[in-house]
Amino acid sequence: MEVNQVTLDALVDTEWLEVVRVRARVRLVESVVSKDIDATTSIDIHTPYGQMVECLSFLYAMVTVCASFDERLLARWAEGESSRADHLWGSIEQPESFQRLAETYLSGVRIDGDGNWEVPMNDFIEICPKISGSYWRLPNRPIKNGWVTLSPYSSENSQQRLSRLLKERIRTQLIKECRERMERMDEAFTGRMAGEVGRIVGLLQHQATSEVSFTSAEEGDWPPCMQEITTQLAQSVNINHVGRVFLASMSRVIGLTVDQAQAFFVNAPDYSADTTRYQLNHVFEHEYTPAGCPKLQINACCPVSRGDVKSNLCSRDWMDHPLKYLRARQRSKHREEQQKAPAPSE
Repeated sequence: MEVNQVTLDALVDTEWLEVVRVRARVRLVESVVSKDIDATTSIDIHTPYGQMVECLSFLYAMVTVCASFDERLLARWAEGESSRADHLWGSIEQPESFQRLAETYLSGVRIDGDGNWEVPMNDFIEICPKISGSYWRLPNRPIKNGWVTLSPYSSENSQQRLSRLLKERIRTQLIKECRERMERMDEAFTGRMAGEVGRIVGLLQHQATSEVSFTSAEEGDWPPCMQEITTQLAQSVNINHVGRVFLASMSRVIGLTVDQAQAFFVNAPDYSADTTRYQLNHVFEHEYTPAGCPKLQINACCPVSRGDVKSNLCSRDWMDHPLKYLRARQRSKHREEQQKAPAPSE
């Protein structure tokens, strides 16, 4: 801000900085609404003007989040901005530039003889507990003289793996910095930001209302296919590969832990604790999406026939995915709870 001679007051009110505020609103909306953050922008960030807009829009978005004092908004914004950094940094083509960025958040980075990035063990141990997946467990990573090698994995190269590690550090630091700013923020400035905060918090509340969380799903909300597969596994019936991957991915979506998902499989006739754990970690880390109804039907994983009166939801024409079933069940319950709630008094 000093380089561009822009004060915080000017950032909030000055007319020529409206383009910055517009860009900040786009970033905030993406964080609240979108699961996939778009790291691209219509502004050329290779020019001084574009760099100024991106930097100041980041700051204005942060100030808006701090003025809201809303932990949900803070969490979503931090996740969105750290995801943006993850996408951008993973695609940097100059190793020297990437190293300078990485060393901003880590005590050191280096490249080994095979071209893989390495990080100090203390940084790895500090960051990785909050990242899911077997890849991020220290016993599964090559270690030499206190340096942990981030070798390629699945479809990601070593640099993209390091970017994922940096994402978690960035997310944590953004949350920490915002909470410190919240403590220093005075009522007068909060009042000036009231309109901006009201718009984004209103959007957040609308999103929370329209998106009934899958993580609150009870067993009675589960689609018949999921109930059938868990019942058959409990009875030691051998479930095919499609059914097993479906159950694992559904477990992830509804917020179960890997331990809870593994409990479904303990009675399978070919159960192996290590193999099951490895496969579940793979599904959770790569965020598999559950299969849709057509695939489940083809692979004999759907217990409901079209028109079956035992499941009115499954017989609907628009019902083509178990997640639609789950969301419809939760929306119905939400409406029933709203109707039963006592009307507010005058």
